[in-house]
Amino acid sequence: MKLLQKRDFILIATLLLIALAALGMIRFFRPAPAATAEITVDGEVVEQLDLSKDTEVTITGSSGGFNHLIVKDRQIWCSQASCPDKVCIHQGQKHLSSDTIVCLPNKMIVTIIGNK
Repeated sequence: MKLLQKRDFILIATLLLIALAALGMIRFFRPAPAATAEITVDGEVVEQLDLSKDTEVTITGSSGGFNHLIVKDRQIWCSQASCPDKVCIHQGQKHLSSDTIVCLPNKMIVTIIGNK
């Protein structure tokens, strides 16, 4: 009795090709690394931050509330906020193109924009 038959080798080769194709697709369609973060308050752009430069900024919302944003190591996150639910803080660090941080009470949206 043979341990592996011709069909087994064909099946293994096919599975390896599918796995390599999937890996290639993942690498090809991966979101672009972020270049800037565009910050809007009540629909108007108030700030654009270069994610390659570490910085901290406090954004004042339309109703007087605030969000403290930190840019470090090409990532951005909200570290403090005056909103009652703190959802914007719990959204964590963002760095991929099209990621967003939203604070509805302060009407602030941070949209990550990748290289074009």
